[in-house]
This record gives sequence, structure tokens and C-alpha cells, in this order.
Amino acid sequence: MDQFSAIRAFMRIVETGSLSKAAMSLEMPKSTVSKLLADLEIHLGTKLLQRSTRSVALTAEGTTYYEHVGQVMLGLQDADLSVRESSASPSGRIRIDVPSSLANTLVIPALTEFRALYPDIQLVIGISDRPVALIEEAVDCVLRVGHLPDTSLIARTIYMDRLITCASPTYLATRDRPVTPEELRQGHDIIGYFSALTGEARPLVFKQGDRVVEISDTNLLSNDSTGQRSMILSGLGIGQLFRSTVVTHLNTGALISVLDDWTDYAAPVSILYPSSKKLTARVRVFIDWLTDHLRRSHGGDQI
Repeated sequence: MDQFSAIRAFMRIVETGSLSKAAMSLEMPKSTVSKLLADLEIHLGTKLLQRSTRSVALTAEGTTYYEHVGQVMLGLQDADLSVRESSASPSGRIRIDVPSSLANTLVIPALTEFRALYPDIQLVIGISDRPVALIEEAVDCVLRVGHLPDTSLIARTIYMDRLITCASPTYLATRDRPVTPEELRQGHDIIGYFSALTGEARPLVFKQGDRVVEISDTNLLSNDSTGQRSMILSGLGIGQLFRSTVVTHLNTGALISVLDDWTDYAAPVSILYPSSKKLTARVRVFIDWLTDHLRRSHGGDQI
């Protein structure tokens, strides 16, 4: 029995919650993963997992074993990384996921800089606003905007990005420019955003001193930030977009900010990665580069 492979398969089954997802993550047949687990249980003389057609659950013995081998595997990863990183420049493949609006405006245009620094690193970039299961999908890190739910992931907050209330000149030519948030309810078309994670629409939030106003009346909703921006640029309505994604449009006059006397909602822009995995050199240099790039290119509040 290849005990190292068997332990790795066992840990991945626990982390992903199923044999199928573990097999996909390890890029091996499900039958191979199943046999590795069976061989490990025979070797130990005990059952590690209770399996059903839909899920797996650790037995008491499995829980104890997982805790011990987890520390051993982390130690092996540390040893491997120390040797590899001392003898070679970072190389290999990184899988990342980035929101569409940030990908198109801030990340992709700067990748020539990263590629020049690290030509041996291959980037596989997913572009979406959807929730990503990092371990199950073998994604190394994700960039996300907004206050994050409780999670086992490690989050590195890069900066605070402020929502700007804005519309196109075409739209404002046909409507009275709002002076107070309440006027948005009177004859204005509002373009909103809803979370792909929760399905809940994000209200437009305004603050002036101690006064807070929320506007939830929307005419159009999108769960894609680039789609929402396209609607506003097209003159379909007025909405709130993060400053870093529209600063170019504001500078060129393609969008006009309104209600500037009211403070809009601000949210953290963060990089997330699994807490259970030791960062490889290639992932670490990418996270460090992206953090530095976004802080250099963004004029918002840095953390």
C-alpha cells in the first residue's frame, strides 16, 4: 500500500465531503480513491468514514486519525517547500477566481507585469461573482468584494472600496438630477445588484451625519457586477458601483456621480485562501504581487 497516497486521499475526502469531489480534486478515478481509502482502513484495522450514497462522515477513530495526520502532512509540505524554494524560482500553475468588474478593470490589464516577474508561473483565471468552493474546485485563492460570512478561509483585506452613486449623461438628460436619496423613489429607474451567494438584493445605502437612508426599490437587478455597470453605462438607470471599477468612466464623463454630499457604503476588497493548505511559493508571490498592485492602483482606504 502507498500509505502517503492513501492518507492524502483520505484527507481530501474529508475536506471535500465526498469521494467524487476528492477524485476530481486529486485528478484520479473515483475507484482509485475508494481503493486507497479501503486499503488504509484495512491497514489500520478500523473504519475511518461512514459512507452513504450522498455523504461521508468521520467515525470517532477517523476524527482522531485526521487530526494527527493533518499535522504530519503540514510538516511534510513545509519540508518540501523549504527545499524547493531554496533551489528554484516559483513555477507551476495557479488557479484563481476574480469578480468580473475587478478582473476587467484592474487585474487583467496588469498581468503583463506579473508575467514579466514570474514567467514560469501559469495562471488559470476564473472570472465570476459566484461563491467558489476552493478545496473542492482546487482553486488556490479568490479575490472578493464585500463583508465576508463566517468562513474557514483566511482573508487578507487589501483596501476599502466605496460605492459611488452614478448614471450616464444620457439618463440624466431625461430625468431630474436627484438632490436627496428619497428622490430616487420618484420617477427614477434603479439598477441594483443581488448576491449570487444569498440571492438577496443589496440596497442603495446613504449616510449623512447620523441619518441613514436605504433605497430598495429596483427596476433591474444583476448578480454580475460587470452586467450592472453595463446597464448603467447604457442609460437604463441609476445605481451604485464600486469606485475602483468606474473611476475611468467618471474621468472620461461616461458616468456622472450624483448625491456626492451623502456617504455611500464602503466594503473590503480581500484575497481569500484555504487555512488548511500551506501556501506554495507561486501562490504566495501572486498574493503579494496582487496586494501591492491593487494598493498602488487604488486611491481608496488601505488596510
